[in-house]
Amino acid sequence: MNGTMVTDDEARVRALLHAAVDDVEPRSDALPRLLAATRRHRSPRRRVLLGAGSAVAATAALLLVLVVFPTGQRTAPVSIGPHGYLAITDLGVVSVFDVDSGQRQRELGRVDGGAAGPVAGSPDRFFALVDGHVVAGGADGELRRLPGTATGQVLTAEGDRVAYLDGGAVVVADPAQRRVPIPPGTAVLDLALAEDGRLAVLLAGPAGDVGIRVLPAGAADFAAAGEIDVLGDCGPLSVTWTGGDVAALLPVACGSADSRVATFDAETGRRLGGGVAFETGPLRPGSVQLSTDRLGRFLVSTAGSGQWLVDGGLIRPLPPACAPGGRCARTPSSF
Repeated sequence: MNGTMVTDDEARVRALLHAAVDDVEPRSDALPRLLAATRRHRSPRRRVLLGAGSAVAATAALLLVLVVFPTGQRTAPVSIGPHGYLAITDLGVVSVFDVDSGQRQRELGRVDGGAAGPVAGSPDRFFALVDGHVVAGGADGELRRLPGTATGQVLTAEGDRVAYLDGGAVVVADPAQRRVPIPPGTAVLDLALAEDGRLAVLLAGPAGDVGIRVLPAGAADFAAAGEIDVLGDCGPLSVTWTGGDVAALLPVACGSADSRVATFDAETGRRLGGGVAFETGPLRPGSVQLSTDRLGRFLVSTAGSGQWLVDGGLIRPLPPACAPGGRCARTPSSF
């Protein structure tokens, strides 16, 4: 080793190179040429995500902290890194789990004082629903309770922003709170914040129809929202962002045991990719969470009935998020 960091892309290309020409000495510039060709042929979505450049490598250095609530006792800062996801296991224990091995990397802390709901992470902080309130922690080790209350089990975060429900409104805190009234007769089933402040909303209409609306950054009402053309009679199950595009978990057919992750242009609402179908069992909105990491992979996680890693056309079932001793997550996990 010469001390140079080897990226995941480079490691994969090295393995393919050795398998193909194990007994041939490659040219000195073979690896850079292969890497350049690989990156040129990637999809636009991949280029957007990897265009963040050093963000992938830098993610491992970013800190996510959880502290004991409400006593104020702190735990040591922890880096989630590019291969970890967050889960709250039984009794309010928040931990980072490794995507590849399924092992718990480290316990971040215990959320005391009541039932803990969803947790949402951004590179250097976390947000969690606890006892009808949103609590936030950052790299400074301090826990902060956001003003007001939170209803339901819907939470999303991106950078310094967090969005959740409070009665008949979607609250976006960035950090000043902005309330967006929910249209009468509708219900918000899921939320997803983009890096630029746009908000994707999974909205159920009066007749039970489910669709996706995209609110511009800073929007004060749904009048300015664009609509995603999901197509078909079966509504989406969960929504997230992948770069500048919207991604949604969709059933293959109404009541189907198979699902897929489709992507849509956030500006036009047009479908960009249908996604590969995989077996999840019948799902309903609210019981499953779709999230994405900085590498462009999706985590599909349910409340106790399975979770899957979706990486392009590769689908891999993941073990449940369980701490040593058998205590497992009762709410969906999230990147």
